[in-house]
Parts: sequence; structure tokens; C-alpha cells
Amino acid sequence: MADTTNARTTRALLSAILACALLGAQVVHAPPAEAQERRGLLDMLFGGGRSETRQPPQRVEQPQPRRQVKKVRKPRKDAATASRSRGSKGTARTAAAGAGAATAAAAAAPVEKSETARTVLVVGDFMAGSLAKGLEEAVSQNREIRVVSKVDGSSGLVRDDHFDWPATIGKTIAETKPAVVVVMLGANDRQAIRDAGSSLALRTAEWSARYTARTEALAAAVRAGGASLVWVGALPFGIDRASEDMVYFNDLYRTAALKAGGEYVDVWGGFTDANGAFAASGPDMAGQTARLRNSDGVTLTGAGQDKLAYFVEKPVTRVLGLSVDDLVASLGAQQLSASDLPSVGDLASTTSTPPVSFSDPSLDGGDRLLGGAPARALQAGTDASPRARLVVAGAAHDPTEGRADQFNWTGRGAAVSPTTRDNAIVFRGSTSLEELRRQAKDAGAPETAGAADAAARSLPAPNQP
Repeated sequence: MADTTNARTTRALLSAILACALLGAQVVHAPPAEAQERRGLLDMLFGGGRSETRQPPQRVEQPQPRRQVKKVRKPRKDAATASRSRGSKGTARTAAAGAGAATAAAAAAPVEKSETARTVLVVGDFMAGSLAKGLEEAVSQNREIRVVSKVDGSSGLVRDDHFDWPATIGKTIAETKPAVVVVMLGANDRQAIRDAGSSLALRTAEWSARYTARTEALAAAVRAGGASLVWVGALPFGIDRASEDMVYFNDLYRTAALKAGGEYVDVWGGFTDANGAFAASGPDMAGQTARLRNSDGVTLTGAGQDKLAYFVEKPVTRVLGLSVDDLVASLGAQQLSASDLPSVGDLASTTSTPPVSFSDPSLDGGDRLLGGAPARALQAGTDASPRARLVVAGAAHDPTEGRADQFNWTGRGAAVSPTTRDNAIVFRGSTSLEELRRQAKDAGAPETAGAADAAARSLPAPNQP
């Protein structure tokens, strides 16, 4: 009995071990989602456990393995090879840059002045120095204009003890022999005038009288030296008080220049905004917004120098007679030879004619229209001019048949023709006087004008009852 019980127990244990082995193999080869949903070992061996609703297995997407790219390492160059490579590339870049710079320098290089080139002398303070630089750049390609700068940056018309322009300008003109003298002063003159131990305050009556005398003396000295005078006005400054003084100075400069027979160039508007106030930036020579004044609000940048020279270049070339207008005006008929002019025969054979006036064809050179009949010969002893008949005698020109001024194109003399059968143009769309009278008779209207007048007389007057 005991042996039977032991045998049964042994078989049960072996069955359990075998079931565990089979279950383990299935768990190992099952997907992860299905392995988590398997029942336990005791539930399978003894049939117990909870009755659960099994969820369908969910499919889990496995991530794609990354593709490994095998890197191929390039062979490293030695130091000498790398140095030679960098050196050749740098040399090529340097050569290209040098060629471009040489081309630009050749294009911007000033041309050689001709022997007959006329000199433009620029005198004044440090603002005149900026103007001289701009003028040199502006006329660098003009062989007939040479710019000479004789400026003193600290000079003016107030401190004649430092530099006396009216006294020294004559000697400067004799040395340089200019055709035009360009004057620009005033930036250093916002100070009192000291004379014989006294001090004249700025813009007082005494100061104005003394300063005006010096500006007129400078302008007269330039004209006495045989040169033309071009006086350039002062520019606005970043300080409002200084700009007000420059406006005051410009009135004196304009008066002195015009009194001496010179020209005054107003450059104020080129360096202000739409309201007339100081502007540090503005349109440059290319029309683009650029910085014209430096941070101090006084001196000029490169773009400002070019713009200042632009305003002065035109009056200078006009005074020298080198402007385009002067060149065009100097061209005369002698510039064209007889062979260049069209012959009379060529003009006669042309197919186009000038416009012809309806009232007077002879005034514009033609006596008849294209394809028209020749003009009628005038009787001897009469005025041969249609203009005289029209203006003096008041007789209109006879209309030509087929022309637009022939208003009687139907050929009738009255407004309404009594008959229309012989006139096909009127007969097609008009009516005759006879038809109008017949229609009036049928309607009970008076037949004749006399009957109509009698009927009108029989009517009572408006004032009668």
C-alpha cells in the first residue's frame, strides 16, 4: 500500500517536472506580449485559478536597427604638403585681389591735365579744405580743369592777426594765376572782433559793419586780380546757435559776392532735412542715404565732401565756359558742311508735307493739299495773299470741294430743299417740304404761312379776359 502511494507521488512529481520544462520552453520562444499573459504553473497543474478574460495580444513594433556607415578616413597630408597647398591658394587669392585693385585704381586714376587747363583756386578755412578735396575728385577725369588748394584751417575774416585774406589774396592769385577763385569761410568767425584794444561782440551793429567791410574787401581783391569769384555759403551745424550764425553770415556773403560781380552758391538745402534743420545723414551722390557729417556736427565725411563739390562744380564749369549748355550754344551753322545738308531735290521728292492750315495754306509753305487741284490764279492787280483778304478785307477763304471746311457738302442753297428725288443722299433718310405741308394739312393745321399768321392774329391778347 505504501509502495503504491510512493509510486503515485513519484509519477505526479515527474509529470510536474515535465510540464514545467515544456512551459519554460514555450515561454522562452513566445513573444514578450504573449509571455506576460500566460497563466501560472499551479493553474496549469491543478486546474485551479481565476477565470479571466484573456486580452488579445498587442503587436509591438520593434525599432529598426540603425544602419552603420563605415567611415573612411582620408590619408593625412604631411606638414610640407599642407603648407604648399595653403600657400598656393593664398597666393591665388592675393593675386586675384591685387588684379581687381589694380583695375579699380586704373579706372579711378586722374587723367593728365592738358596744357590749356584752367586753374580753380580754393581758399578759406577747414571747410574750404574739404571742398577742395571734393572738387579734385569731381574733376579728376576732366583734362581742362585743375584744382589748387590754398587754405588755412584756422583762418577767417575775424582774426586778421592770424591770417589776413584781403591782404594776401592778391599775391596768391599772382602765383597760381587762376581763372576762378572759390571762397568758403565763416566756420571760425563766431567770435568777437578785437581792434585797437576794444572788443566788438558778435553780430552787433559795430561787428556787422566791420565784418561786412572785410568780406567786400576780399571780394574786390579777387576781382582786382583778374579772376572770377565764386563764393560758397556756409553749411548748417549741429548746434542751433551756430546754425543761426551761419544764416546771418550767408546774407553778408551773398551781398558781397553779388556786389563784386561774382556768383554766390547756396549749399544750405543739401545738408538739411525737409524742415530745414541740420541733418547728419542724407542722400549721397548715388541717391542712397549716407553719413554726410561727422559726430562733431561740423566737419564733413567723404560722402559729404563729394556732395558739397557737386553743388560747386556746376557754377565753376559755367563760369569757365565748359558746361554742356555753353558747348551746345557755341555750335553754329559752320559746323556742318554743304555736303551734310539735304539737297533741294531730296526735299521736293519727299512723300510727306507739313501741316496745312484750313484758312490759309500759303502761310505754312503749301498752296494745295496732297492730291488736290492746283490753286486758282489770282487776277492781276489784286493782293496775292489770302491772309490779307482774311485779315484786312474780312473775306473768308473760298472752301475747296471735298475738304473738311466745305460745309455745303449736299450742294443745296437752302436749308430744306423743295424736292428730294434728284438728291439721293437726302432722299434716303429725309423728307421734303411738300411732305411736311401735306402732313400739316391732314392734321388741320394752316396750309400756308399767311393762314397761320391770320390764325395767330385772331387769338386774344394776353392781357384781355
